[in-house]
Amino acid sequence: MRTTNLFILRGRVGQAPKAFGKAAKVNVATDRFRTVAEGKRQEETDWVTVTLLNEKVAAWALANVRKGDGIYAECRVVDGSYKKDGETVYTTDIIANAFHKLDLGARDDAEA
Repeated sequence: MRTTNLFILRGRVGQAPKAFGKAAKVNVATDRFRTVAEGKRQEETDWVTVTLLNEKVAAWALANVRKGDGIYAECRVVDGSYKKDGETVYTTDIIANAFHKLDLGARDDAEA
């Protein structure tokens, strides 16, 4: 059986991408709705930090992606760890395999 580690993200950039050496990181907001008291729908935002390890993709994102832009990313989830002050710190990283700007249209706060 073939398996895959695929995380698809479609959202809006929260701030301009930041360079980390030859890589870049992009904070992406995604919206979801849940039902609260009296059947009302409440919007909640999830923030995901995407790491762009491909040097060309990172350079493109740094030059072309801005706050508010829509993006589509196909990613993999990678767990890791490192030592800090003698303690093990565990991490979960979202690494983009593909990263594209996406026209999500105007943001509509009444969207369901």
